[in-house]
Amino acid sequence: MGTNSPSNKKRPLWQLNKKELSIVLVLLTGLIAGLVLPQRIIIATSDSLDHRIFFKVPVDTTRIKHGDYLLFRVQQGEHTPFIRKGLTENNVLIKEVGCIPGDLLTRDADGVFFCKQNLLGKALTKDSKGNVLPVFDFNGPIPMGRFFMKGTNPRSFDSRYFGLIHDSAFLSKALPLW
Repeated sequence: MGTNSPSNKKRPLWQLNKKELSIVLVLLTGLIAGLVLPQRIIIATSDSLDHRIFFKVPVDTTRIKHGDYLLFRVQQGEHTPFIRKGLTENNVLIKEVGCIPGDLLTRDADGVFFCKQNLLGKALTKDSKGNVLPVFDFNGPIPMGRFFMKGTNPRSFDSRYFGLIHDSAFLSKALPLW
């Protein structure tokens, strides 16, 4: 007698009303964001960049252009002869692309670097503690697969000191969020 009324019928789990569906969607979105976003967000603590928060995306080394921000590992070797005190081999850095393969990189007698006659920055001879800094010595076209990476702060530890970065060292592209 009242057992077949619509209010007593059990509805299947997949048939949610609008309110229930909204709640489920919000919870699923939060769960997905909580699992994915922490691995994609990077916070730069260094003063060498104008931006602080970046979103990591895969890097396509064939599409790198001036101004891209990239995460990479500094490795000691032929083109990275110096690892700064406090920065160990394989530390991850984030820098801006200043010069790409085929571009003409020049350094004048005062240690000022230019890419295609555009100012990249002056290399300092000493750090803030008075330690002598090595200055990357290069003039000519950037070889294929190599990149000159720069910070936006004049005191940034970048390619002016550790040299060109090979594209195999790039871990991801970083899109500035803030």
